[in-house]
Amino acid sequence: MIKKNHYTIIGLLLGTILLVCCQKPDDYKKYTDAGEKIYPGAVVGAQSFPGNGRVLLAWVHGIDNRVKKYKVTWNNGAGSKEVDAKSLNTGDTLKLYIDQLTESSYNFIIYSLDDAGNQSVSTILPPVKAYGSLYKNSLYNRGLDISNATLLNSDGSVTVNFIAADTINIETVVRYTDNTNTIRTTTVSADSFSTNLPDYKLGSYIYLRSSYKPVSIAIDTFITNAEDSVIVKNVPVSKAGWAKINLPNDITGDAYGTNLSKIWDGSPAGYPNIFHSGWWDPMPQHFTIDLGGLYNLTQFAEWGRQDCGCHNPDKFEVWGIADITGAATTLPSNDAGWKNESIAKGWTLLANITRTDDGIEGLKWSLNNPSGQKFRYIRIRILHTIDNHNSETHMSEISFWYNP
Repeated sequence: MIKKNHYTIIGLLLGTILLVCCQKPDDYKKYTDAGEKIYPGAVVGAQSFPGNGRVLLAWVHGIDNRVKKYKVTWNNGAGSKEVDAKSLNTGDTLKLYIDQLTESSYNFIIYSLDDAGNQSVSTILPPVKAYGSLYKNSLYNRGLDISNATLLNSDGSVTVNFIAADTINIETVVRYTDNTNTIRTTTVSADSFSTNLPDYKLGSYIYLRSSYKPVSIAIDTFITNAEDSVIVKNVPVSKAGWAKINLPNDITGDAYGTNLSKIWDGSPAGYPNIFHSGWWDPMPQHFTIDLGGLYNLTQFAEWGRQDCGCHNPDKFEVWGIADITGAATTLPSNDAGWKNESIAKGWTLLANITRTDDGIEGLKWSLNNPSGQKFRYIRIRILHTIDNHNSETHMSEISFWYNP
């Protein structure tokens, strides 16, 4: 019984071998629906680049000359696009833009096709984003250095200073008007922190508009929705037209061979290039200056006598008025009613200053002028000196700044 089964198995194996050997090499095609399928070569090394409502796909045409077209699909096949490849040579870079995309992330799949429509295995690209209004609306113009945003230079140019740019910032276009009323533009790169605007027309606006790329490989640049504007502020008041005005009870400021005009000659100094009151001038004491024009005053600075800390004021007031017609006060400066009379005459108290040092160093203060009033005439009323002197005071320089 065992031998019989053994011979049976051997016979079956020999029969199978004879059957296989007698088949033709392509007989397997009888067992396929359409004969042998040869798939075209798949796309290799494809890249995707984000853009504004669009995406760029790029890849190199391979060596398989059976590839006659490419097909790209996205959104699970809801979107598709084909491109002819018959005219391409091996090594050519094919660039395909997918346009009119809503702002979202997309997964693209690329197939190679031959003339018979046979399709390669898929090439799946990493997700890529199409940007749009949501991204653009999130952009802001590059910020200015708040501590020193604009600086008026002695040659009439303006320096605009920026804070560090965002890593996606490309550049900022600066637009301004020059003294011939010509509109001029300059471009500030992301790695620059300032730009100079020659021949700037004082009082005109400077406009800023920045551009960005969401990522470094993006094919499109996004510009902010609107410009920001800035105007040069805290401009030094020119001292060329300053003059002393002699109102009732003003001190002369020229005691001991000095002169009041020395406090606007352009440089702090020591005796005799200072203002000096006399032993006969009672404390408090005041003097009046004509700035030569109307200014929206914003800041004030004062330097004491540089070669001596004596008699420098440590408490004083700064008053301003646009027109001195009918503005003369009649009360002496040490009268208790002087302040109320000054206000009644139209004077505005711009600063009540107290110094805690020796009064020598130049210090700057902001003036109390929130409504932007313009003033031409300044009255400085000295209340006290660092050495508590009852009459003599010194100053070596004062300066004002204004907003055009």
